[in-house]
Amino acid sequence: MSDVNENDQTLEEIAKERMEELPGETALGHRDPAAGGEGEPEDFHGNSDVPLPE
Repeated sequence: MSDVNENDQTLEEIAKERMEELPGETALGHRDPAAGGEGEPEDFHGNSDVPLPE
């Protein structure tokens, strides 16, 4: 049971870090500097490079 709880906590930490990195965008899909994040919205490729716990 503790493994599930540890995995949940790990996934939650990864999600928080990823949310901070997400590039903010306007309704038209353009970069919104006030929203924070890194890079341009059209360059964001999702979570393919994020290792997840097994």
